[in-house]
Amino acid sequence: MIKHPFAIYRLPFADECTVVVQESGMLEMYDSIAELEGRSGFVMIPFACDGKQRIVLIRPDRLYVKAVADVASEKVKLCDEMDTLPSYGKDQYGRVFSKFHEVLNDGQFEKLVLSRYNVRDCAGDAVEAFKRACDAYPRMMVYLCSAPGCGTWIGCTPEILLSGSKNHFRTVALAGTVPLSQTDASFIWSEKNKKEQGIVADYVRKTLYSFASVIEEEGPYNSRAGQLLHLKTHFHFSPKQGCGLTSIVESLHPTPAVCGMPKEKSLHFIVENEGYERGYYTGVVGMFDPNGKTDLYVNLRCARIAADKAVLYAGGGILASSDAESEWQETEEKMKTVGDIL
Repeated sequence: MIKHPFAIYRLPFADECTVVVQESGMLEMYDSIAELEGRSGFVMIPFACDGKQRIVLIRPDRLYVKAVADVASEKVKLCDEMDTLPSYGKDQYGRVFSKFHEVLNDGQFEKLVLSRYNVRDCAGDAVEAFKRACDAYPRMMVYLCSAPGCGTWIGCTPEILLSGSKNHFRTVALAGTVPLSQTDASFIWSEKNKKEQGIVADYVRKTLYSFASVIEEEGPYNSRAGQLLHLKTHFHFSPKQGCGLTSIVESLHPTPAVCGMPKEKSLHFIVENEGYERGYYTGVVGMFDPNGKTDLYVNLRCARIAADKAVLYAGGGILASSDAESEWQETEEKMKTVGDIL
């Protein structure tokens, strides 16, 4: 049985998953992404690195690969840390939406991302749920992570923040969402969705030119994630000589896909007005290794679990043209991704 801090993750389209276990020593926790320089391990980075939630790094004292088909045989002891959260209903979402919409209409922001959570009963084995997620969502990065300081999280995310090694890395701009059930051969993306994706792509493009001389771009194109369809643009680049990975991660996170524009002003507004602390939702999750392969993803379609409870998270990009009902429905659809496998 794994009784220490651990993470299990499966990359998109892989038949195997990687198990990372820290077997000794204190768990490494940091207040800034820059402090990860020269270190490696599985990381959980919060949405806002403001000291309320710290960056957690699980050192790979033991690292091994296991077939997804066999992963359910892993027995684990989960960290049951969980804050008590009140229920979050549609009325509360509507009030917060109005606050976000008002500043968008005033032209103070180009885009904001509004999220919410849902507390629900949860029973069953977490590793079994991880396997179900791997089977159900082959296109996504799927993970299960448990450690003091962050608790236990499970997620299935379609959004790469930074992936690669040595001289080749990639990232994506992912924005725009519609249920797969609403698409057919004649489907055309709305102007709202196209504008939202364009804001994210422009930000990623401008950010990367600070770190790379040559950038290859593909898209935007349709990208399926579970029962949802998104617009995605891929970026491939080689970092300039002497450019550290922490600098790239720090500049990209949080992208407008989970925050807004302008970035710093949006981050402050969300923290002050969203009505709850996101913690590691819309943060960064995955393997960070400056000397090997780095696979970092935006922590979307996720839940925090403990005992018989789960907290599911979802959000969406808000523009001046957005309306509360359609945005609420979008979060309902997104929560099904992880909700269906718990």
